Amino acid sequence: ELYRKFHNNSYTRQKVTERVNELMADYQVRNKRGIFEYILDGEKNKQLLDIRVFDEHIKKIVYEKQTREAKGKKISNCPLCALEKNSNHDKIYKITEMEADHVTAWTKGGETSIENCQMLCKNHNRSKGNK
Repeated sequence: ELYRKFHNNSYTRQKVTERVNELMADYQVRNKRGIFEYILDGEKNKQLLDIRVFDEHIKKIVYEKQTREAKGKKISNCPLCALEKNSNHDKIYKITEMEADHVTAWTKGGETSIENCQMLCKNHNRSKGNK
């Protein structure tokens, strides 16, 4: 199947081998079977690797940006709390009280990237589901 789909593409054996080894060693790659198709197709479809976890660096950057903007607007750094008219409307959560969330759901094609990451309070993230 892979040969049929990608045999017309040009590859460097050494580069493919190096990239396969990198991805095989990456703990966030949950589907090792998708690595070859991912590489041969130009590393376009990250869902082939089943990567759903944001790394700590991305979480920290997004948290700091959201918190800075929220403090400036005097609203919660959880975007969903900020929409509510209750005691959490202006609550600033610690990073340990929040979880990274895909703005566009991963199951609907949303990438695990900084552009598609938002930090939500644990309550909202766990109740949000696949929306």
